[in-house]
Amino acid sequence: MPFRLKHHILQAQQGNKNIREHLIAKHKKYILQTCSSICNRYLTWENDEELSIGLLAFNESIDAYDTAGKTRFTTFSYSVIKKRLIDYFRSQEKYHNELLTASADTQEFEVLNNKEAIETYQENISLENLTILIERYRIKLDEYDIDINNLPEHSPKHRDTRETLQNVSRILINDPDLLNHLIRYKQLPIKQLMVATGQSRKVLEKGRKYIIAISIIFIVPELAPLRKFSKFNIDRGELI
Repeated sequence: MPFRLKHHILQAQQGNKNIREHLIAKHKKYILQTCSSICNRYLTWENDEELSIGLLAFNESIDAYDTAGKTRFTTFSYSVIKKRLIDYFRSQEKYHNELLTASADTQEFEVLNNKEAIETYQENISLENLTILIERYRIKLDEYDIDINNLPEHSPKHRDTRETLQNVSRILINDPDLLNHLIRYKQLPIKQLMVATGQSRKVLEKGRKYIIAISIIFIVPELAPLRKFSKFNIDRGELI
């Protein structure tokens, strides 16, 4: 049965606990991605209190969401989660030095010109769009049997290894035959890449998920905005 989001939210608001639990369980990846983007670091359910805050905020957004309105639920819940995380940050001693306080000199605010204010506004909007982009990225990665939550585990720790795999990705993307194989079969053309790159099967198979994850960002047009988060220039195969 299709997942009718607004209908289920309305049922949860009316007291259906099973539906509420279903909504939360279905959106756990979304909550993880949203909290990670707001905190600007990868979070885990086992170690980070921020995810508990995000979970409570998501539950709060279910109750506060206007099902008759035009605002997307993901956009609305993002704003609630962000607000609650900011409140949490302000309550923590370790964040005090990073936040503007009420006692700050008002002249600090006056030095911001209109251009900077506009850029800040646009940045906030892009953060909301980022949540949607990440969800699209997650769906695309699923086609290749890659879990977005496990990507940090597959990212090479050493610079030389990263550069090697990034160069493989560059060759893959710029070769129509290799790229067609990837898109058609959802698998790396290992044998062809061994010839084209001079890399061993072991290197390519171990770096498979990292190579595909990079390549997808550059071959799926709707994911183009994510390219600015990559430190890889796909045309030159160099770190930038």
